[in-house]
Amino acid sequence: MDKLIEYSYIWEEDREKYVLLDEEGGKSIWLIKEGELMFLLIEDDVLANAIIERMLMAGNKVYNSIMELQEDRDAK
Repeated sequence: MDKLIEYSYIWEEDREKYVLLDEEGGKSIWLIKEGELMFLLIEDDVLANAIIERMLMAGNKVYNSIMELQEDRDAK
């Protein structure tokens, strides 16, 4: 999947910046950049799921709530 390779920076070199939020509605990808939280929208569900799978395998951080994510961001 060529598109997946385009996003490899998420689980390779920028792993500390890209995190997963795992809530009841499902998993979403977030970017923590300069103290700001940004939601990463990927319109292709198959691609998004493949990226999330790679992030989980690579050890990207996973948060269980937006509050937990915000608290960790604020602590840095």
